[in-house]
Amino acid sequence: MDKGKISALQFALLMYLYIIGTAALVQPHTLVSIAGQDAWFSVIIVGIIQLGLITLYMKLGFRYPKQTIIEYGRILTGKWFGSAIAVVYMFYFLILTAYVARNIGNFIGSVVLPQTPLVVNMVVILIPVLYGCYLGIEVIGRTGEILYPWAMGVFVITALLLIPKMHPGELFPMFPEGVMPAIKAGYPLLGFPSLEISICLLLIPFVQNQQKIKKYFYVTSVGTLISGALLSVITIMVLGVDMTARSPYAVYDVAREIRIERVLERAEVIVGIIWLITSFMKLLICFYGTVITTVQCFDVINYKSLVIPFFFLLLPLSLWVLRNTAELEWSGIVYPMMAVFPGFVIPAALLIVGNFRSRNKQGSEAQTQPQSQLQPQSQPQSQSQSQSLPQSQMQSQSQPYPQPE
Repeated sequence: MDKGKISALQFALLMYLYIIGTAALVQPHTLVSIAGQDAWFSVIIVGIIQLGLITLYMKLGFRYPKQTIIEYGRILTGKWFGSAIAVVYMFYFLILTAYVARNIGNFIGSVVLPQTPLVVNMVVILIPVLYGCYLGIEVIGRTGEILYPWAMGVFVITALLLIPKMHPGELFPMFPEGVMPAIKAGYPLLGFPSLEISICLLLIPFVQNQQKIKKYFYVTSVGTLISGALLSVITIMVLGVDMTARSPYAVYDVAREIRIERVLERAEVIVGIIWLITSFMKLLICFYGTVITTVQCFDVINYKSLVIPFFFLLLPLSLWVLRNTAELEWSGIVYPMMAVFPGFVIPAALLIVGNFRSRNKQGSEAQTQPQSQLQPQSQPQSQSQSQSLPQSQMQSQSQPYPQPE
């Protein structure tokens, strides 16, 4: 098991990069194709639900701060049910890692390096992921701390450079068909990436100052909500609804609109690299969560021994999980159904079982109090009776018997 530790700030930065991740590339296209110009409202709805999920995870994580969900799942539900929960999370994070790796490979193959084979692109991105997982959680935390300012800086500069290209009229009319399209668009966004935040239940035990996690985590969630809404709004105002709905990587196409005379052009490459960094961090965290879950599922002593075998398992699995870009639309419908069990059902059930068992334990302790605590009153009563005796009687009792002559 990994003995490394990270700070609460590093944990929050990792979760921000994890939530943004590949969702920033796919999110505008998916939302706009369903909700149109009201895609920003879908982000707000899902963001509120995401705050509720974080509250659930925090209650469960703080109840067992030194254990992961695999460890206290076995304690609460027993050996067999706990092992079943561990297997569910192991396969879930494995499929999620393959899904994220395939999204990154598709992005590189279709936008950055279209002439390069897909397998080569995925091997190139998986090798540093392999190395980062081998080094442990401390290196992962420091990497996120270094890459976060660069990602946010490029995002802010890009948004400022796109102001002349923005057309606020593309956002109107608001809700032409009511609120239901925006609610429907929140369904795929809820599965990818909101329910995926359950990976924090594996990372909380590695945080040093856990009393600060809650504050930082809520700030992170609000930050991802604002970032997602701004991405949708900027993309719609620059490209329009029709172009955004047709573009699978709308954020990259938005950056192509940055042109400052002949001084600054082709800025989309820089933006693509930044989004590749955030996607890399999500892939790294998913891969690390898969390895840690497997270690605790099968009681493996050294987690580093599983890094290379998982690399050879992940590569063909990522090629199988999405065979082409057309299946990406279909996976947006099926994937949330799969993510709801490890993301909500299992944590909620464990929290209910934990509360129920703690109440039963308190009730049994109250009923089995030792009788010595219930009968200490006899001794004080005898003392009070002795104090209430007349003084003459006490003196007569204290006088010795007369000695025979």
